[in-house]
Amino acid sequence: MNDLSPKLIDMEVLERVAPVIRVAAHPLRLRILDYLAVSNEPKIVSDITECCGAAPSFVSQQLRILKDQGILRCQRRGTNVYYTIADRSLLHLLACIRHSQGGEQAVGATIHRGEE
Repeated sequence: MNDLSPKLIDMEVLERVAPVIRVAAHPLRLRILDYLAVSNEPKIVSDITECCGAAPSFVSQQLRILKDQGILRCQRRGTNVYYTIADRSLLHLLACIRHSQGGEQAVGATIHRGEE
C-alpha cells in the first residue's frame, strides 16, 4: 500500500463497532433511532409506535433489543418508560444514511434525464 492511500480504520475499531451496526441494521430499528435522533428528546413507547406505524408488541421487542445492546437507554417515570439514544456515535451513521438518500435521488434523476 503506498503512502498516498487514505489511512484505513483500525481493525480494533471495526471489531468494536461491527456488533452495534449489526444490531442497528434492521429497518424498524433504524426508523426508531432516526425518530429519537430527530426528536432529540426522550420518547415513550406509544410515541415511537405511532411514528413507526408498526404493532406495539413488535416495536417493544425492537426497543428491548436496542436497549440490551446498549444502543438505547430507558428511564421509568411513573407508568411510562422513556427511551433515548445512549450510543451517540450512531447519529453519524444516521447522517450518512440521510446523506446517501439524497445522493441516490440525485443520481436517479441524472440517469433518468440521460435516457430521454
